[in-house]
Amino acid sequence: MQARSDEFWQRFLRAEIPAPLSHRILDSIPVSPSEVSELIHHPLLSERSRGLAQIAIDDRFHQAMSRGIRVLTGDELPPLVRESTPALYCWGDAGALRRPAVAIVGTRRAGTYGKACARKFAEALARAGATIVSGGALGIDGAAHEGALAAGGETVAVLATGVDTVYPAVHAGLFERIRNQGALVSQYAVGSRGDDYKFLARNYLIAAIAQAVIVIEAPHKSGSIRTAMDAGELGREVFVVPSTIDNPNYFGSFSLIEDGATMLYRPEQVIDFLGLVPRPAAVQPSLSGLGSLAERILEILPVEPISMESLLEQLEMDPGPVLAELTLLELDGRILREGNGYARVP
Repeated sequence: MQARSDEFWQRFLRAEIPAPLSHRILDSIPVSPSEVSELIHHPLLSERSRGLAQIAIDDRFHQAMSRGIRVLTGDELPPLVRESTPALYCWGDAGALRRPAVAIVGTRRAGTYGKACARKFAEALARAGATIVSGGALGIDGAAHEGALAAGGETVAVLATGVDTVYPAVHAGLFERIRNQGALVSQYAVGSRGDDYKFLARNYLIAAIAQAVIVIEAPHKSGSIRTAMDAGELGREVFVVPSTIDNPNYFGSFSLIEDGATMLYRPEQVIDFLGLVPRPAAVQPSLSGLGSLAERILEILPVEPISMESLLEQLEMDPGPVLAELTLLELDGRILREGNGYARVP
């Protein structure tokens, strides 16, 4: 079957035609040497879309395509993605989109505890064979991608820019590693900038790719809450990681739990939901190989649970960093949480 040209797809995606109109237009244009002209002059195109489709194809586009970027269409796309867009740009392993996928999302202004949760949940799920999907942003997104990479798993960054654009710029190295161990994908043309409205569409795409969505550290007004709402409308399972009740960065998360989302406290909940098999991490380091705070916690905790208040009193520390370290130790299997207490694994 003859494929459409790279130029056609660049113009088509640059036109930002809303679904389902995009499918109607695409179905009415046969694959032929005249397809670009037929697109530009199509009667259903808005004047804005027509103007975008007419922008000249420049050297940046050809250089980007020569680096391995390709367009995914048809059966190469997850079913729910096909309903929202007929094509995606992909830079990396397109197969990562066809494996069981879990989205991990949350605020860009995440605290230590939230980022620790994102990284450790991503590690456990990636080891079990799930593709970790997130938005490539700072905070929770970056921690989730890093966790998947650290576990040797696959991760997909869904971008609100072109796949050739690094945003935020500090993630240049991260994006390169994602390309080599997963993929960067976007419904926007090569060279596209990240306008505000594109992030909303990006959030929907994240929900459409993943079979489950984990929300970590989400304020009331955040893109993560929008992703969770989109996931619910698409019939996806939504899991929420809780925190202390006085942390405003979790107020949106608490609302999701009130609305019926599943409270998440261990990765096996999601692994079981997806029907995957949990796989243990590499051999744990000796006690001397841990950070100083982890060592102090393990030295204090007995084999019978003690309260958080008792632990904080003995450590003489604020709860934030201690909660983060407890999360890491719990997910590593070094401590147990029973009720309101923590205990060292005997």
